[in-house]
Amino acid sequence: MKDAFDEFKAVAFKIGSEEFAFHVEQVLSIEKTQRVTVVPAMPKHVLGVINLRGTITPVINLTTLLYSDSELIPHEYSLQRYIVVKFEEKPFALIVDEATDVLDIPHDSIQTNTINDKNIPSYLSGISKLEDRLITIINVDQLLISEASALKHETINHSIGSEENEIQHSR
Repeated sequence: MKDAFDEFKAVAFKIGSEEFAFHVEQVLSIEKTQRVTVVPAMPKHVLGVINLRGTITPVINLTTLLYSDSELIPHEYSLQRYIVVKFEEKPFALIVDEATDVLDIPHDSIQTNTINDKNIPSYLSGISKLEDRLITIINVDQLLISEASALKHETINHSIGSEENEIQHSR
C-alpha cells in the first residue's frame, strides 16, 4: 500500500522542448492566453498585466525569466497557457509554451544533487526521472521571491523617475 507522503501531484508544462513542474498546491488555475496590457518600464520578462476574473494580474514570461538569453522558441503559440500561481496573496500568471498534464511524482524519483554548482538557483527543487522523461521541479515561492523584489524595485524606480519628471516640469 502506498503512503500518501510517498508522492505528490504536480502540474507539468513545457518551455521549448524541456519539461518542468510546479507542485499542484502552488497552482491556482491554468488559463488560455489573452490580450496583455503592457506596463511601461517593466523588466523584459514581465509582459504586462491581464484582468483575470476582476483581478489585475501580472504576466511573466517564464521562458525569458528562466533563460535570459533565450534561444528557446515556443513550438506552437496556440498551445501557450498561463499557469496562475499565488505568491504573497497575489496571483501571478506565468506564461508557458504548453501545460501538459498533472502527474504523480514519487519523492524517490527526485534527485537534488545532480549538479554540484553553488550557482544553481534556489527555486530548482530537483529533477524527477519518470519513465523516459526528465522533469525539472520548480518551487514557485522561491522563484517569485526574487521576482517580487525585482518588480518592487522597478516600480519604485519608475515612480521616483515619474516624480522627478513632475518636479522638473512644474518648475
